[in-house]
Amino acid sequence: MSARKLPFLFCFYLILSLSACAIKRPTPDFKPFQDLENVDSSPVQTDSDTRMEFPITPGAAAGNSESSFAKKPGITLVLGGAGVASFATVGLLKRLKKEGVKIDLIVATGWPAVFALGYGFFKSVHDLEWFAMRLQSEDFEKACKLKKGEDEGELSKLIESFLKKKDLRDSQTPVILVVGNTEKEKQGVFDSGEWVEPILKTLAVPGLYRSFPEQESSSLQAFDLQALGVSEAKKRGAYPVFAVQMYSDYIGFSKSAKESPKKPTIRNVFLASLRKNIREELAQAEGAFQVELKASPLDFSQKRAAILAGSVQAAQILKRIGQK
Repeated sequence: MSARKLPFLFCFYLILSLSACAIKRPTPDFKPFQDLENVDSSPVQTDSDTRMEFPITPGAAAGNSESSFAKKPGITLVLGGAGVASFATVGLLKRLKKEGVKIDLIVATGWPAVFALGYGFFKSVHDLEWFAMRLQSEDFEKACKLKKGEDEGELSKLIESFLKKKDLRDSQTPVILVVGNTEKEKQGVFDSGEWVEPILKTLAVPGLYRSFPEQESSSLQAFDLQALGVSEAKKRGAYPVFAVQMYSDYIGFSKSAKESPKKPTIRNVFLASLRKNIREELAQAEGAFQVELKASPLDFSQKRAAILAGSVQAAQILKRIGQK
């Protein structure tokens, strides 16, 4: 190569080198495989089907769920009824429990008192439903049918064997029993102590397994009614109160019952007083509901229909809560 060409070639290579240095290569978007392994050596979490799970903040979902549940207001239920429609109590409590509604207090009168106690004593609402489906006419007849000279009937072995806890304070949910419709004493309110005597007194509604009072003179004592305990709940500062009455089938049945000429007057006065008490009590509640099967209150084949009707009323209560 001639000496004349050397300076030219030197300049050419110098220009190429400077151009290469001026061009910056972009940083790669992905790290080499070896670098990725060194970043985090913990194994990938997979379930039993070996599907990858997305990372989550531990406890985040549970925290949100618990905080929203804590914001749900507790409610008070006031329940009163006579006859098979009272089995609606089971469907009502089961649906509210399923939806996570907190029940602060149950005030019960009449047949629903049995199921209110079961709700408080049993471990689950499924136990309550199983218990309810086993109850038959004779279990209530024994409790409601009064012998001469006695103020109350007798608890059936089936009810006694299931409701094993002795004191009302043993209930997981506070239960108040309001005893009305008594002939020989004024109404009573029970929130502690043994529950057997109050239950027997509140179950024995006249016109089902026992007759209405025979003597006109006893009518004034017979009508110290408390068909529902809304006023009792309000005295204790309960809010909101949702009342469900299950007397309609019983009232219709009693109105059409055939009796001796002396009894219709007493019967009609009793039923009129009962209706008046229901209206007054429901008017004090934040929500008032009714279960009516349009069937005989002693038709135990309607138990399942009553439980379903209770679930329907629970749905109405849920709507009302949602509006608040």
